[in-house]
Amino acid sequence: MFLFRTIILRSKFAALATRAQDLGRELITYLNGEVPRVAIEYQIYFTDYTLGCEKLTEKLFNLNLATDITMDQLNLKAGDFTNATAETIADIERLNEEALNIATEFISDAEEIKDKLLANELFSYSYPTLYDFMIRTTELYANELTRLNQKLAKDPIYTIDSEYNYNITINEIVSFLRGLIDTDATKYIEPLDQILNEDYPALLNAYNTLPLSPENQQTLTNNSIELTRRIRLLIADMLKDLLAANLYFIIEALAIDNFYRNVNYFLYILTINTNFQENNAFR
Repeated sequence: MFLFRTIILRSKFAALATRAQDLGRELITYLNGEVPRVAIEYQIYFTDYTLGCEKLTEKLFNLNLATDITMDQLNLKAGDFTNATAETIADIERLNEEALNIATEFISDAEEIKDKLLANELFSYSYPTLYDFMIRTTELYANELTRLNQKLAKDPIYTIDSEYNYNITINEIVSFLRGLIDTDATKYIEPLDQILNEDYPALLNAYNTLPLSPENQQTLTNNSIELTRRIRLLIADMLKDLLAANLYFIIEALAIDNFYRNVNYFLYILTINTNFQENNAFR
């Protein structure tokens, strides 16, 4: 029964991975090689290190990853989507809906695995807290897709709540990096410790205690941007050292690049929130 459950879960995740890859290829084809400028500037779809991390992961873990998608992404150009037609909007909404379906199924499957791990009914090399992280991250992504598809306007409560949860997620990324990094990498361990023990506790406490106001929200967002940029630069340096064989992790190289993309996406969301506040949406 244990083996049967493992095979079923592997097949479900494999099917979801295939659907996600197919959706990525369809999106690139549909956009004719052009994506919003912000996606390239913030390195949301791919980073300067994605292809190298994929190749290193394939080599070390004997995997066959969909590097062809990354190769296509490297040729993407910034396009102008300010005058999208109704047909284009409908097509993007359809793609978003499929992405939401994949995310929803992933959350359900990841929760099933986590529950079985906690009940000692399943073995995984990844620990339950990593599944918690994946579930929370995917839920945030799904919430953004839902908001886009339903054309829901942002409000102060949604903004501060989403920022808080993104900060929790990035804090978890820092915690994972601290636990998985080479113990001799002191130049990274010291700043990671400071972020975990000083910077994030202070920031999260501020989100929990400051009264909701336009001024306080702007301060929280700006502080989040500053800390996120520091973490982004730190992970970028880690990836450079990792690909140069000067740094080691007890996890796949591609996972570090995925962490980096998560941080990039959060920085993008924070920037949107800043623009939102500057337009007096809270007043």
